[in-house]
Amino acid sequence: MPFSVPDHSTADDPRLLAQVEQAIASGVRRLRFDSELEHRYEADTHQQRLQFLTTIGIIGGLVYNVFMLSDWLTLHDMFAYVALGRVCLITPMIIGLLVLLQRLKSRWALETVAATGTVLSSLMPLVVMIYSDSPYRMHFQLGMVLIMVYCTMIQQMPLRYAAWAMLCMVVIQLVTTYLAHFADFIIWQSNALLFVSTAALLVMATYFMERGKRFSYLFSLRGRLLQKQLMSLARTDSLTQLFNRRYQGEVLMHVWEQAQAAPTPVATILLDIDHFKAYNDSYGHLQGDACLKRLSEAVQQTAEDAGALAFRFGGEEILLLLVDADASQARVLAEALQAAVAALQMPHPALGEGARVTISLGIAAATAPQISADALIGSADSALYAAKHAGRDCLRFARPEAVGA
Repeated sequence: MPFSVPDHSTADDPRLLAQVEQAIASGVRRLRFDSELEHRYEADTHQQRLQFLTTIGIIGGLVYNVFMLSDWLTLHDMFAYVALGRVCLITPMIIGLLVLLQRLKSRWALETVAATGTVLSSLMPLVVMIYSDSPYRMHFQLGMVLIMVYCTMIQQMPLRYAAWAMLCMVVIQLVTTYLAHFADFIIWQSNALLFVSTAALLVMATYFMERGKRFSYLFSLRGRLLQKQLMSLARTDSLTQLFNRRYQGEVLMHVWEQAQAAPTPVATILLDIDHFKAYNDSYGHLQGDACLKRLSEAVQQTAEDAGALAFRFGGEEILLLLVDADASQARVLAEALQAAVAALQMPHPALGEGARVTISLGIAAATAPQISADALIGSADSALYAAKHAGRDCLRFARPEAVGA
């Protein structure tokens, strides 16, 4: 049965949290994070941004074609060409770009395609307007303002893409209205000033909008990281950095709940540092804590390599849990633990010259939920007791009948 323990990984959290705090303190005025945080920001928001652009693109395409009514009213003599352009040229282009968006993996490509589609959509009606003799062309070309608002406020383009799109649209508007010759130069200048001012204000609004979105992301990420830190503190023993008894209970409950659907082989190893009281009495508790911490690091590394979880069971006792594992696999891990502790070569002079710190281990294996977690750990404790009475620095198994009891 596949088994999973809820993921609480916090390996890179302190460094990432420091980057987030630094970014918040900077005020995000450059609209750019450090490269690593920027990459994470783009990755975390990519799917949401893709879905947003897709939805807005569909709605925008429909509204774009609704404006054929405005074409009929203000550009009647060229209506057929504008309608043909909207339905047979721009609409298929929008559909194609929406399909392309689904395949893009990089953020810059996503934003570039979206901005390009909007710019091209604004070009076609104004090009057709050049050849119209309608007296309402002055009013028709004001529709460009709506497309500019759509690009910046509705699509919510990042600043650099919005600025590029606004520049292109202003150039398109200035060139096409100049070529259309529908007003004298004074009116053209006034009209040009209107569009340049509108573009500048929209770019300014885009700056504050993107800055707000980035701040929102930073505060959200900081909240998640702090929550993970609190969860880590709640489940970790402060001295050994092993999982604590509280988290041990949560994991065991999770394992036994999963085992209700399909019985699961589970093995436990309970280990104890030999003559640890004598070590503490001889060298003091500070040195004893240092010994326990160093030994726990070796145990944790060995357990991780074997896919086991290590918990500080109490005092100098450590419990290891193996899921989907039998007694033979537990024995392999127990021997690896003995070797790892022996490799530390920690002196234990209280036992005599040349003595080293050693561990005793008790092993028990059973099938959950046929036996309770408490009964399984109790069997491992009995096996540990037997190992200590056998002279320590050894391992013992609980009897099968004891485990099944």
